[in-house]
Amino acid sequence: MSAARRASPRPTVPVRYYDLHDDFRAPGRRELSDPVSLDRRKKVDSVWLFTSGAPVKGLGKLRATVQPEGRPLDFSLAGAGLTPIVHARVASIFRELAPDDVQLLPVEVEDCDERYFILVATRLVRCIDDRACAEARRYTPEDGLPERVGHYRTVRGLRIDPMKTDGARVFRSWGWPVSLIVSEGIKEALEHAGVTGARFAEVTGPSPGKNRRKARRKTREPS
Repeated sequence: MSAARRASPRPTVPVRYYDLHDDFRAPGRRELSDPVSLDRRKKVDSVWLFTSGAPVKGLGKLRATVQPEGRPLDFSLAGAGLTPIVHARVASIFRELAPDDVQLLPVEVEDCDERYFILVATRLVRCIDDRACAEARRYTPEDGLPERVGHYRTVRGLRIDPMKTDGARVFRSWGWPVSLIVSEGIKEALEHAGVTGARFAEVTGPSPGKNRRKARRKTREPS
């Protein structure tokens, strides 16, 4: 059965979401560089270009180098910009299950004949639940960075409000786009396919860090 057939229609009720990140602990893994354009007339202006939550245009053919050599992974975050680079079979899952939420850019990986793609989440969603996070601190005017006011300077124990996602299956969180968020359906499809290199941390429900702090406070309360 294909991933598309396993998927359900866009939900009208809250679903569980996960932060999809790289298994940096994978032994002997291959590391990839930030992608660059092979067209000298075009330039990747920022390492964050592919993780800003917006479509990417006009870069021509892209390439990532391997540093150092190691075991290839189906999913990995490349370079300083943590750009998601995925194997063709992973790209097909996102293409089937979240066609309106992603852009898949072919990327040449050094010394590799397999097909890979840069996974760009094209939606930026305001959905972080500040109160539910273990910690969420925003930039203020006093920080001297007017362009950053309202954005997050620190987030620990990320939690989002699933009612604010408008049924998106893949997106970046506004104000904290470092997090690549996927729905439970995407997570299950990737796990079913045996995708290597992917790790998931739930971002719906109570924050474990906040629960631990509450428990410590209770133990300190006098009887």
